[in-house]
Amino acid sequence: MNLLAGFLDFDNLEAAEFGAIHFDGRIDNSPDLRNRLRDALGAASSDAAIALAAYRKWGVDGFLHLIGDWSLALWDEQERALVLASDFAGVRPLYYCAQRSRVFWSHNLGPLAEQTRAAEIDDSFVAGFLISGACPNRSPYRGIYPVPPGHSVKFKKDNIATRRFWNPPVGKTIRYERESDYEERLHELFREAVSCRLQASTPVLAELSGGLDSSAIVCMASELIRKREVPAPRLLAISLEHRDSRDERFYNLVAKFCGVENILIPTSDHPFLTEANPGGATPEFWERMHTHNRSIARSAGATTYLTGRPGDMVMGNWGDDSDQVAGLLRTWRISAALKESLSWSKVLRIPIYWVIGRAFLLSLPPSLAPKKVHQGLELSHVPSDTRDSIARAFRQRVSPPTVSDDWVNAPPERRKHFRVLAETLECRKLQPPESLQDLNYTHPYVHRPLVEFMFSIPAGVVCGPGEPRRLMRRAFQDLWPPELRTRQSKDSFAGVFLESLRPLATMLLKQSSLEVVDRGYVDAASFRQRLERLVQALDCNEAQLRLIILLEVWLRKMREGRFTSPVSDPKSH
Repeated sequence: MNLLAGFLDFDNLEAAEFGAIHFDGRIDNSPDLRNRLRDALGAASSDAAIALAAYRKWGVDGFLHLIGDWSLALWDEQERALVLASDFAGVRPLYYCAQRSRVFWSHNLGPLAEQTRAAEIDDSFVAGFLISGACPNRSPYRGIYPVPPGHSVKFKKDNIATRRFWNPPVGKTIRYERESDYEERLHELFREAVSCRLQASTPVLAELSGGLDSSAIVCMASELIRKREVPAPRLLAISLEHRDSRDERFYNLVAKFCGVENILIPTSDHPFLTEANPGGATPEFWERMHTHNRSIARSAGATTYLTGRPGDMVMGNWGDDSDQVAGLLRTWRISAALKESLSWSKVLRIPIYWVIGRAFLLSLPPSLAPKKVHQGLELSHVPSDTRDSIARAFRQRVSPPTVSDDWVNAPPERRKHFRVLAETLECRKLQPPESLQDLNYTHPYVHRPLVEFMFSIPAGVVCGPGEPRRLMRRAFQDLWPPELRTRQSKDSFAGVFLESLRPLATMLLKQSSLEVVDRGYVDAASFRQRLERLVQALDCNEAQLRLIILLEVWLRKMREGRFTSPVSDPKSH
């Protein structure tokens, strides 16, 4: 990968060192763009040259034509402006810091924070992190921001302008006459999504959990390599191994079915979280495992790393998608709505009137529907048991940035889907872990044509009552081994999480001072009570407690200087 980093001083442009464009990533539709831009490209053919030519021809809107995982920095000589931009999914990291007449940017957050002497933790980031583990348009450091996915940020000497060039297909609808047409198109797009990520001449590493998402990728990739339809010479799978795993049978089946080597990684050797490994420049679970996976890739000579994220969202793994009833009510198909409500009522084991009542509220104009019907990222909308340890004063003082509200304008049966999509993309949850940033870390399920297709077809085609992943299962039934086709359950890592969190909880209970308390983020009594309940394996809302523990351990590591990153001054809060 061509990694991004640089700075620009508008008061001293002649002395500044920058090229016409710095490009990090991959453009999947480069053959088509080379043809469309052949007059502007001349003899140049690199992805960077294509991106620059697209900008010169179409301006910022030209970035919409670049399909792939990428981030870039370029100099607009006519406007005397620096332009930073990132693809719609924000897979390749890119951060910036503007200080008076200077702009710094980098794919690597740690060195950027050190170079710019970012000395304080961003409270808005902390508020968002404690709720969902991420925060849109914020980094942990005040004054350093990620480039928003699907946006450009243009810097001139006297102003900064952010502009969106990609919009989710909120108002787009794709309908086919036959259901088999949806299956064929999904299979075609998925094959394309995997194929364009196997264009390297080096081995490829792929995560394999034994679930449907990662298994489909491994099966498709192995087929493409076996048929020599892609340059990649070899596929290696990596699977997590732990006691009483329900995944073990399935990832072994897939590896055998595809004839690929599967490297097993014991979670006991690479824990979910340890005091010594809470992340680098940003809090991060599984840091030790990511580092280990990087060493596997290096030993194998692999430069591409495939994941199954976020297959659940894109492929419609919704246990409850009863919002579809609202779509029927909206179009006055009352009989169909009653029938659909009954089906969801039976599957979810809830009264039919609850399904119909919520569907009715969803079918109202967004301005009339109660706010609680649309669960957002706002702190006030989070259930009390999720935020009971966040200090009241901090909760009143700081509200985390929220994701864009495009999802509100979607049809009622699709609003949840678009909201989750916005949260995933705008919080840049698909960026690679720090240890894996120098690889082509990529997710076939966020191939843009695939995402736009899956979010434009009728919701009932994607998922039905008791049929999560309805379309996916039909389209891929011949891709998986037979035993996988009927798999419904997912493995639980609850024991793995608890195994690593209990020692940390015990350690923190012995501390007289806690960073998250001293900084005013968390209520001391509530936090300690929940830590005690975790040690005793009692209910403590563990999913959110993990985030507080991670933040605490990360802040302690920063304070002790065990990695180079700025430290927040508690007096500033």
